Amino acid sequence: MNAEIDTYEMLIRNNNGEFPGINFLHSLTTQEGNDAWIKASRKSLKNALNEQQNRKIYINLEPCQMKFESIWQFLAEIREAYHDHVAIEITERRETIHSLDYLDREIQRLKEMGFELTIDDVCAGSNSYAFIKRQLKVVSRIKLSLLLFKDEDYELMISFVNAWLAFAKKHHLTLLLKEFQIV
Repeated sequence: MNAEIDTYEMLIRNNNGEFPGINFLHSLTTQEGNDAWIKASRKSLKNALNEQQNRKIYINLEPCQMKFESIWQFLAEIREAYHDHVAIEITERRETIHSLDYLDREIQRLKEMGFELTIDDVCAGSNSYAFIKRQLKVVSRIKLSLLLFKDEDYELMISFVNAWLAFAKKHHLTLLLKEFQIV
C-alpha cells in the first residue's frame, strides 16, 4: 500500500503555534483584520504552492469575511493564480444572527468562481444538518471534529460518525474526521 499526502489545510497560528484566539476572530469583522488575513494568506499560499505545485490547500473562510469586497477580490486572485490547488472550507462560526438562508448566495458565488467547497465542523456552531442539506448541490466534503465527543464514550462517538458517514455516502460527499486522540 502506498500513501501520498497531497491535501493540506492552511491554519492561522500565532508565533507560539497556537490559534490566535477570539480577538483574531473578532478582527475578521473589520476591514483591517481582513487586510491582515489576506496579506498572511497570500504569503502562505505563495510559499506553499511554489515549493510543491501539486499540493491542494484548503483555506478556512469565516462567514463574516464574505461581506468584504476585498475578500472576494483576493479569492478571485488566488483562483486565477492557483486554479484547483486552492479550495475553501466554510467555518462554523457566525458573528451575528442572520436569516435562515444566510450564506446561501455567498456559497453559490464561491462555487460559481470554481472553488471546491467543504463545510467545516459539522454539528458545531451554525454548520448544522439543516444548513448542510441546503448546500448539498455545491459542497463536496464535510468535516466532523471528533473533539466534540471528547466527553462521550466511544460507542456514542462511533454512532455519530456512522450517522454522518451514511449521510455523506447517500449524498456523494467525502467525510473527513479530524482531531482524535486515544489516550
